Amino acid sequence: MMQTRSAARGFILGVILSASVGLLIGAAHAEDPASKPALDAPAVGSNDGSRQGAEPPASAAPRSEAAEAWDAVKDTTNPALLEAFVKRYRNTFFAVLAMAQLAELRATAAAKTSPFGSPPAAGPVPTFPPNSQPAIPTDRTQPRAVLYDEDPSNPAGRQFGGSVIWRTDPIKAEGRPDELAAHADIDIPSRRLRMTISLKRNLDPSLPASHLFELTFRLPADFEGGEVSNVPGILMKSNEQARGTPLAGLAVKVTGGFFLVGLSNVAADRERNLKLLLERSWFDIPIVYANQRRAILAIEKGEPGEQVFKTAFTAWGQNATAAQPAAVMPDGGSDIAGRR
Repeated sequence: MMQTRSAARGFILGVILSASVGLLIGAAHAEDPASKPALDAPAVGSNDGSRQGAEPPASAAPRSEAAEAWDAVKDTTNPALLEAFVKRYRNTFFAVLAMAQLAELRATAAAKTSPFGSPPAAGPVPTFPPNSQPAIPTDRTQPRAVLYDEDPSNPAGRQFGGSVIWRTDPIKAEGRPDELAAHADIDIPSRRLRMTISLKRNLDPSLPASHLFELTFRLPADFEGGEVSNVPGILMKSNEQARGTPLAGLAVKVTGGFFLVGLSNVAADRERNLKLLLERSWFDIPIVYANQRRAILAIEKGEPGEQVFKTAFTAWGQNATAAQPAAVMPDGGSDIAGRR
């Protein structure tokens, strides 16, 4: 699993570095017109593109076999050819670029049938619940999760309640002090859907991401809709009924049921994402099932989640002063849980 996740981080690196890959999330609507200019995700910086597009100087050393092969296949639209390139030159930077191009081709193909469409061209990432559905009163000491499933026979969709347990997890880091991760366990009993979210800061200098989300879905074999085939991104909102604002970043499917979301390390994106993560009280996780039905999993921070985020961001040495006030746990421990 560690090798798989390490490869996934390389995958994210390749896509973010490739200016031609239009998979950045965040060029979506803001919650209100006044805030839209500040919340639009900027395009990949020109410095990133220049790393790939520049011709080598005349005095440069002879080009490698991988570089020559990449020149031959970089404009292909044949996934099999790119897969063969990755297999042959898997330990080179050009393999990362090939994986990025594969991701673009697969996203384009999926957009032909996916209700979300292609992320950069489809406009805003869809949000639920419909405004016609009233918000359910909540006790912020016991954060909730709500799954909104699309239903062709019911324009309002179907709603399933569940629970969230927030905590901080220590992460062993070789050669440095242990790290902290913000962690949530989500349970939707009536759908037999369980999910975990882990957020940690990125310490890999080769990966242009400020933070990493790990999303893991656990579904029964007979789950209606099949597996989770796509998670277009992560949105933050102030309450259950609000329209979500996307975090600027990139979502990648690693294996069945496991997704990585790398948050943009561009300065403006980083500041914007930090503000959203600390100030907004709910997450929206858009989902596309294998049968192409859509869903939104809305996850409340509540007081336990607010405290977890404050603890984690303070430990990371990042600005936590914008976080909403959170209750201090009587036992002073790092495990903070909210149960329904």
